[in-house]
Amino acid sequence: MAKYTVYITRRVRNGFRRALEEVAEVEQWDEDRPVPRKVLLSAIRNADGLICMGDDIIDADIIAAGRRLRVISTVSTGYDHIDLEAAKARHITVCNTPGIGDNSVADLTLALMLACARFVVDADRFVHERQWEYWAPYLFAGVEMRNSTLGIIGLGRIGLQVAVRALGFGMRVLYDSPKRHEDAESLGLQFGSLDNILREADFVSLHVPLRPGTRRLIDERRLRLMRPSAFLINMARGAVVDHDALVRALREKWIAGAALDVFPREPILPDDPLLELPNVILTPHIGNNTRRSMARMVRAAAEQVIQVLHGEQPDYGIVSFVERRKAA
Repeated sequence: MAKYTVYITRRVRNGFRRALEEVAEVEQWDEDRPVPRKVLLSAIRNADGLICMGDDIIDADIIAAGRRLRVISTVSTGYDHIDLEAAKARHITVCNTPGIGDNSVADLTLALMLACARFVVDADRFVHERQWEYWAPYLFAGVEMRNSTLGIIGLGRIGLQVAVRALGFGMRVLYDSPKRHEDAESLGLQFGSLDNILREADFVSLHVPLRPGTRRLIDERRLRLMRPSAFLINMARGAVVDHDALVRALREKWIAGAALDVFPREPILPDDPLLELPNVILTPHIGNNTRRSMARMVRAAAEQVIQVLHGEQPDYGIVSFVERRKAA
């Protein structure tokens, strides 16, 4: 009989369960949609390990229900959906899967920038709706990426990958980060203040973690600093941007447009005014969603559960929790 029980909050391919099943009995919510809260509260009571997704809310009540819970491993880079204080109080190790999806997120960032620059979504809709009757010289006339200025807010792993791709398009790249990046100067990136970057950039791409200091980082004042021809790309977290201010900025054309993969509420609410605006591209938080990236993230999450159940330090543990467990 298996010594441990691990619960997975979403359907995953059987190949990722084999290693877990060597050390634990594996149970999972066998659907693509999130596990209902009532089901999770019941299932977690006998679980030693939990593998969750980035949209699962693992709050204090869920954690308290896990009487045997030793490890929470999330298939995501961010972990703001997990109540870290509640986990800390119960000496539960929390792991994430950082770095694995960086290339996927950077690829989508460039895809959204190109879609904004060349009106790809509007042009596609124009053809599908059979409106194309003749060629016109200024039909969906966009802007060239070459010699345009990209402002990257947050030059971490993903921000750096975006910069490398942008340089390949011949863009000038500015960045704002808590400290200067050691590789930035050799790549030709220019360090600047957030406000100055907003004034200069043709595209502003957000890649900061959600923390008290970054919540509503892009507010009305900062949106008004941007050029009327500029585009805002948000691949970070929805709450990094003041939602209401962004709606006004798009309606009143303070900026040319935006592309968002993240939102303050996910899924986006059906009455969200962003859904009615023509100058914003919306994608359903799919930055990590490439086959290779997701496979590696699920595998990493599973491997870390095994490590913790074996009494080992996980590869991507939230350090304070790991150290507390080791000291206990």
